[in-house]
Amino acid sequence: MIDEILKVLPKYISNEILRLNCSQNITEIRLRTKCKVILRCINNEIVLDCIATTNAILDVLLNVSKNSIYAIQNDINNGFVIIRGGHRIGVSGEVVYVDGKIKNIKNICSLNIRVAKQIYGCADKVLKSIIQNGKVNNTLIVSPPGCGKTTLIRDIVRQISNGVPSLNFKGKNVSLIDERGEIASVYEGVASLDVGVRTDIMSNVTKSTGMKMMIRSMAPDVIATDEIGKKEDIVAIKEAMLSGVSVIVTMHGDSLQDINKNKDIKELLDMNTFSKIIILSNGKVPGIVEKIYDLETVAGGVA
Repeated sequence: MIDEILKVLPKYISNEILRLNCSQNITEIRLRTKCKVILRCINNEIVLDCIATTNAILDVLLNVSKNSIYAIQNDINNGFVIIRGGHRIGVSGEVVYVDGKIKNIKNICSLNIRVAKQIYGCADKVLKSIIQNGKVNNTLIVSPPGCGKTTLIRDIVRQISNGVPSLNFKGKNVSLIDERGEIASVYEGVASLDVGVRTDIMSNVTKSTGMKMMIRSMAPDVIATDEIGKKEDIVAIKEAMLSGVSVIVTMHGDSLQDINKNKDIKELLDMNTFSKIIILSNGKVPGIVEKIYDLETVAGGVA
């Protein structure tokens, strides 16, 4: 699963990871200049003996860019690079501004390599709530960071796109707005992760712009996107629903009371915009559903 990551790491680091024989459990690999390399696993954290040098971090970027950092400069300016397999390498360092815009991130001192994982069937328990009578309910998925909302929406999109025979549900055309490239992990125009046969992907675009573009160009039955929250996102969601498109979105939070603190989201709740709200648990194991709220549960908003 992490073969593509091992290829871009310096040999002394990749060999240390292979020696541990725990690659299937790794979710993140952290490289910080002059610090020990740290592996974040499903249930624990492992501090390696090897040190990440400045040259080691540069070598990773050179390997990713095929020895042409300029080729990935725009990705670096956005804070991350996607590599083959859908793995995402986040960067941090010294930001250079020109005319109020980010021109470069230099002296890169940290890399956060997030391992792309696809869990087939992780949405099975929620599909009966999302799909009812052949219709896809407008659904909001709420989760603290790192608790599985992206993995969950990926599998929801895949199954809605392919169809769900057990629910007598035929596949629908899904437009996936993958602003940060985390859901489908598009690499050189091809999705690295399975999001279904009827899914069209728009990446590297803001959620609000992407939703409007896809409604005009791809005539979707369903629009899905990750981590809404800005006012323009809310406007685009309303426009999608007025166009007769079902919407499945996620946002950060850990309860209905928490998400009501965002006045724009609260407006959607007060309007009964969503038929279902899924709350994920803030536990050690990601993707655990804590509660599913029906429309009548949130009628009039939640205090």
